Amino acid sequence: MAFVIKPIVRKTFDAHWTPAVMRQLKHFTHPETARFRGLGHPTWALDEHANASLVPVCLARTVNPAWCYAFVMNGKLALIRHESFCVYSFVWISPGLIGKLDLVKDMIAEALRIGGEFLDGKTGVDDVFSVPDAQFLRL
Repeated sequence: MAFVIKPIVRKTFDAHWTPAVMRQLKHFTHPETARFRGLGHPTWALDEHANASLVPVCLARTVNPAWCYAFVMNGKLALIRHESFCVYSFVWISPGLIGKLDLVKDMIAEALRIGGEFLDGKTGVDDVFSVPDAQFLRL
């Protein structure tokens, strides 16, 4: 796994956030998530080799919508929510990722470790927004 934090570039972003992914997302997100289509979030975690990405999203009906993320791998989607420091839960998982749940958890944990909660790669070890060891609640 080799996630890196990169600026969002339209061509690469559109390759991950396909119309099929956007159709799945519309059931869970606030309408302003469409702003990501206009590159409203400046950076994301990207593993081009694995065709995977992680980007913050604003989920509807969540206690703290600012700390939610969409993980996309090969056109399949998983939505996660921040519960507490380094603890996350799955909101929804595409059927194509359920059999790869351990891999998905590892990849999301790596992306958050490298990027921090803002996926900007600017957090340090002692930073309140760092995610040194992401854990996931049982489904």
